[in-house]
Amino acid sequence: MPEKPPAPNVIIFGETGSGKSSVINMISQTYVAPISSGATGCTFNYVRYPVEIQGAPFNLYDTAGLDEGDHGKVAKQDAIAQLYKLIVDLEGGVSLLVFCMRGPRIKEAAHKNWRLFHEVFCKKNVPIVIVITGLEQEDPMDNWWRQNKAAFHKYGMVPSGNACITATRGRQNRSGRYVFEDEYEESRVKVSKLIEDSALAEPWKVNRIQWFSEITICLMKFRLGEAPEIREMATRCSMSNEEARELAERLRGV
Repeated sequence: MPEKPPAPNVIIFGETGSGKSSVINMISQTYVAPISSGATGCTFNYVRYPVEIQGAPFNLYDTAGLDEGDHGKVAKQDAIAQLYKLIVDLEGGVSLLVFCMRGPRIKEAAHKNWRLFHEVFCKKNVPIVIVITGLEQEDPMDNWWRQNKAAFHKYGMVPSGNACITATRGRQNRSGRYVFEDEYEESRVKVSKLIEDSALAEPWKVNRIQWFSEITICLMKFRLGEAPEIREMATRCSMSNEEARELAERLRGV
């Protein structure tokens, strides 16, 4: 009998507190991913969570929270380097990027992280979808995207699909029912369908040697005062030249 194809790899990324781990727990319908209640994240590196969606296997990867700053548990450059290492190390390639952010406001860092991973790292070869959490007070939740999608498009953030959700059931009332039980189940169905419909049938695989060659050449050119890749990161992701240089140095070593 022919071997079954490997389960699609789905990378979930976003800022600390955006609800990445909660989304994974919601899809798996169990508490498999630890959730941080503090200001800094609890995900130090990427972790694989095998799940089933409509009977089909998927690998969901929870990643380090981005933009924690210098005082967070995972510094921004380390989080970026970890996610790059995940992308190049994955056997079976990458089938989908899921950008997770918390509503109702769009933070300045959102488009920087979006462009870094979708455009710079994956060269737009992997579809990217967006999951907006924290919308349990919206009625209906999908209204939020209709009202805010123009702001995303302004930043060049045009996802292949979106899901406006709540990743919490809320408090439990006296009858034992959770306040947002219906919204939570609706959200689980929406995110599951979004992943199922958006994942590539043929995953994208990074050419590791080519990537390392580009980074090495980039570093050599930097010493000569020329650094197109570093300038691209700095320009497209609003990084300083020093931040871009540090990122390139870290990527070279992963």
